[in-house]
Amino acid sequence: MLEFTAIAFSPWSEKARWALDHHRCDYRELAYEPIIGEYVLRWQMRRPFGRLTVPVLRDGDRWFGDSFDIARHAESIGRGAPLFPKDGLAEIADWNRRSEAALAAGRALLMRSWVNTRELAIAALPDRIPEALKPLFLPIGQQRLRAFMTRYAIHEHDRSPEETLTNELDALEQALGGGRYLVGDAFSYADIAMALTLQQVAPVDPRHIVRMAGLGPAGMNVPELESRHAGLIAWRDELYARHRRPGGGMA
Repeated sequence: MLEFTAIAFSPWSEKARWALDHHRCDYRELAYEPIIGEYVLRWQMRRPFGRLTVPVLRDGDRWFGDSFDIARHAESIGRGAPLFPKDGLAEIADWNRRSEAALAAGRALLMRSWVNTRELAIAALPDRIPEALKPLFLPIGQQRLRAFMTRYAIHEHDRSPEETLTNELDALEQALGGGRYLVGDAFSYADIAMALTLQQVAPVDPRHIVRMAGLGPAGMNVPELESRHAGLIAWRDELYARHRRPGGGMA
């Protein structure tokens, strides 16, 4: 069986998970635990150096460490309608690049507002610590947050995260032009990738993606962008309703 290491609330993980479910792949999801989980993955993957991120998919002796690569592999071994039609590969890859830029910018915006919050520091602690005891370990949670900020260079951008995210969402809105899909007239990975950029503007129904512990909807959105892109949020929600079932699979 495939092993899928992921962060439950991460839009990057959901991009890969949606593709796995779309193609009805049989997999076991493993929760990734920051710091300790990285050491375990590096040992398993025999990758002591270099950048390592999740999600990660293991298929026997083969490892896939990027949402896009996981989705491509899911298509090669699964079934169902293609997410990567041959005549749209270049366009889908371009939308995925846009998705990565928008997600990084959205993460920067949210982390900038969260970094000093007690709730997020507690949420960053390992699940094995009992909830009642987590406040005692607050300094460890804060240290984890600082490490995360440093690792992903959240304070460093060629453009402001607001500008980057706004530009990508504007491009999405223009490309859709009121239509249903980005590439041709069929659902593709481009739609998945760009739909997930809105998770950090206004989160989708938690039946589909769980929210970080201790943070409700108000703690996971960017109000000014939510208002500006209400049409895109409606498009995202319709896409989920049409092509995603809670618990996996394709509608």
